[in-house]
Amino acid sequence: MVSVKEQEEELQKFWEKNDVPKKVLKMNKDGEKFYFLDGPPYATGYIHLGTAWNKILKDSFLRYKRMKGFNVWSQPGYDTHGLPIENKVEKKLGIKSKQEIEELGIEKFNKECKKFATEFLDIMNDQFNNLGVWMEWDNPYLTLKKEYIEGGWYTFKVGYEKGLLYKDKYSVHVCPHCQTAVAYNEVEYNKVTDPSVYVKFPVKNEENTYLLVWTTTPWTLPSNTGIMAKPGAHYAYVEAKGETLIFAHELVEQVMEKAEIDNYDVEKVVLGEDIKGLEYSHPLSDIFPFHRNVKNAWRVVMSDQFVTLEDGTGLVHMAPGHGEEDYKVGKENNLPIISPLKMDGTYNENCGKYSGIFVKDADSKIIEDFKERGLLFAKENVHHDYPFCWRCDSPLIFMAVPQWFFKVTEIRDKLIEENKKVNWVPNWAGKRFHNWLESLGDWPVSRQRYWGIPLPIWECEKCGNTKVIGSSDELPRELDDLHRPYVDEVVMDCDECDGKMKRIPDVLDVWFDSGLASWASLGYPKNKELFEDWWPNEFNLEGPDQIRGWWNSQMITSVITFDRRPFDNVLFHGFVLDAHGDKMSKSRGNIVAPEEVIEKYGRDVLRYYLLSSAAWNDFYFNWTDADNVKKKLNIVRNTFRFVKTYVKEFPKEKPKLEKEDKWLLSRLNSAIKKYNENFSNYKNHKSVEVLENFVLDDYSRWYIKLVRDRTWPSYEGKDRKAALYTMGVAVDSLTKLLAPICPYLAEKGYQDVIKSMKKGKESIHLEKLPEVQEDLIDKKLENDMKVVRNLIESSLSARQKVNLKLRWPVKKMVLVSEDEDIKESVKNLEEIIKKRANVRKVEVVESEPKGEFTAEDFNKGKVFLDLSEDQNLMEERLYRDLTRKIQSMRKKAGLKVSDKIELTMKSENDFEQILEKFSNDLKKDVGAGKVQIGKLEGKNENKLKFRGKEIEISF
Repeated sequence: MVSVKEQEEELQKFWEKNDVPKKVLKMNKDGEKFYFLDGPPYATGYIHLGTAWNKILKDSFLRYKRMKGFNVWSQPGYDTHGLPIENKVEKKLGIKSKQEIEELGIEKFNKECKKFATEFLDIMNDQFNNLGVWMEWDNPYLTLKKEYIEGGWYTFKVGYEKGLLYKDKYSVHVCPHCQTAVAYNEVEYNKVTDPSVYVKFPVKNEENTYLLVWTTTPWTLPSNTGIMAKPGAHYAYVEAKGETLIFAHELVEQVMEKAEIDNYDVEKVVLGEDIKGLEYSHPLSDIFPFHRNVKNAWRVVMSDQFVTLEDGTGLVHMAPGHGEEDYKVGKENNLPIISPLKMDGTYNENCGKYSGIFVKDADSKIIEDFKERGLLFAKENVHHDYPFCWRCDSPLIFMAVPQWFFKVTEIRDKLIEENKKVNWVPNWAGKRFHNWLESLGDWPVSRQRYWGIPLPIWECEKCGNTKVIGSSDELPRELDDLHRPYVDEVVMDCDECDGKMKRIPDVLDVWFDSGLASWASLGYPKNKELFEDWWPNEFNLEGPDQIRGWWNSQMITSVITFDRRPFDNVLFHGFVLDAHGDKMSKSRGNIVAPEEVIEKYGRDVLRYYLLSSAAWNDFYFNWTDADNVKKKLNIVRNTFRFVKTYVKEFPKEKPKLEKEDKWLLSRLNSAIKKYNENFSNYKNHKSVEVLENFVLDDYSRWYIKLVRDRTWPSYEGKDRKAALYTMGVAVDSLTKLLAPICPYLAEKGYQDVIKSMKKGKESIHLEKLPEVQEDLIDKKLENDMKVVRNLIESSLSARQKVNLKLRWPVKKMVLVSEDEDIKESVKNLEEIIKKRANVRKVEVVESEPKGEFTAEDFNKGKVFLDLSEDQNLMEERLYRDLTRKIQSMRKKAGLKVSDKIELTMKSENDFEQILEKFSNDLKKDVGAGKVQIGKLEGKNENKLKFRGKEIEISF
């Protein structure tokens, strides 16, 4: 038997052979435009379940939009620059520092980066395509392309011309491994254990008097140029062991406990303002030669914002060259900004015995130097959050380095205003982005690296004049490749003097790259026509990490360039976790690859499973749930098989419909309406739910059971055509509604069932979704059927209480209810109640009946089933058991519905007389060409037990 996975692979071959994906992508060229922008992943390896979810979500919406007649922009994208690529190449080449890259040569290194960035493209394209994701895989946008880089240069120059670009020596996060600045949105925090020290700074001209400060970064103490105190706070002069310590009065007891000092006296208490300007000596000036050149430093300054009295000492050690808050207060108070470090995190040559030592390795040595001078007051360890590079996982250091910045703070209000115009799904994701935007600082966009969009700034070696270019047309000569080192070789004449201008050898933050995607991928500014036809983009769909990542950089670069938001609708999705809510990782051994799910269940099970959950929640993958999805889709397959078996062609004219037929078509159109509403509002999981309820509940578990006997080839009633017509219409719509969710199963149903009944297109995916027929929606009928189904469920429960089989008819059902709507619903659908409850008569009364009954409550009353039995009822029950047994034997024998049998039966005389009565009905109901009673002839034999007697059956 062919597996589901193998069926899907055959369909994949069918699509490829007939160029179906290409035809689908080109359909609706004259339709309303829908610009979807794919968030570019790194092409650095194989996809995981989270990547699969992301692309499957996107694909479902794109398929939906195409089948609604939209001209959909379906270009995928890939990030191809930046440290993730560089780090992989460094590892591949065994490179451990920037110096080794320079020795290898920038040209060779960048060629390796380009090779690595593109060698996995085909692999990832094939993996996405194997999930049934249809995009323009042969034409992705790549951030390394020349036209894309020019889009970046254009935006950079616009920012410069608007006065939003500046250069400053600013305290920023630096990755010592990557040896470059790291932006605020590239920082991750992990728990680490660091030394927590209390050290003393000698007050000038006051013997044995010290300012007591606390820090968890001892390596920054050599760069101290000031101490912050809080205005309005009380500071104590505390005498202990012959010394006077100055620190916050309300922390005295807490701090003295740290040093295990019990005997101390508070000599006096002053306000923070009283110690403003108090000068002190740096304890390590004799070790660090650069201190000789430090001016206007080592004094107490005020800061209400950055001094807390919750922990520490109430006096804050300041190293403006190594902290954002320190930098801000230092600038306000004209303190020197000192950062005696190299980009690799080691102290420079002006640091005496510390020169060449990595800062984190210097912690213990600096603590020891304070201790030797008698200036270490207390020491312990603290477990706290510390910043790490999210590209290479190295611990970051704050240091003041010259960088180019965009004045994001100047456009922050505009960013917030534009975000209010975006439709975020869910709404709280938009609020989260709003909060992020409110906290934005200026953006350091320059990076001291190699593989990225080159910083388009040339600087005169003689006079320092700078020039920003926005296009390769502004270069004095044409370049095929705008990357380093080729662009580094371009030298310009200075406009201000007779000097030569060379490019500043930085590249741009890789987030700047991806932020340009909505216009740079369209070739803007050179391809203005394409841009004007499509921009801005209609729809983004990414995960929570893009709040600080892609959406952040998109919004900033778009407001810089166009003074407006780049996207109108954003769907926010969660993370894929294991069944216990844990992150999937190799170390935990809990990774589930998409290929594993496909191998076991096929692609559509994976798609349906991932699409059935609200996108914005985290997805907890569970094999049991996946198995349940498999069972649901098997019901859909069985539905297709049933229709294929009985509906050979659509009736040419719409026949007169029975109430159950009208009900199903009403439910179908209600489902289509809700399906469209949910997909249009980016709630595809609700569309899946609507479809599932219709197929499994309304169609398979209810309607098919209502009309099964009307579909038999031997059935000659006039209402057979109505049942076949209704089933055909429903399944025709079902295949189309299923197509965006389960493209393989939808295609299978379309080719096997729909096209066997009527003419169709080459593929289901070239069809349009069914339109809602409002005139077929009958809410009164739907509600009546809902009441009836509730009654039937209660009647089944009543049967179970006394082990009364459903196939055994009952004389009457009595409904006790005072609700007029219930009475009307029962009256309207009485024949359906009789059929599904298998009762001969239905009565509605207001008081409980007397006699032998089994009963069960329903939501507005109580159901009673009559348990009395006469001869006719007994014979009918026997007939039901008999036909069921014979049908079971036919199935076991592998017979088709059209195959006729010669049926023989034998039993006791009184039963044989009853069996004789059944002969004509059996010919019709079990496909018997001939029925004989009293003898057995045939290869297929079985027995039926009924009321203590046996009936032998053979055919």
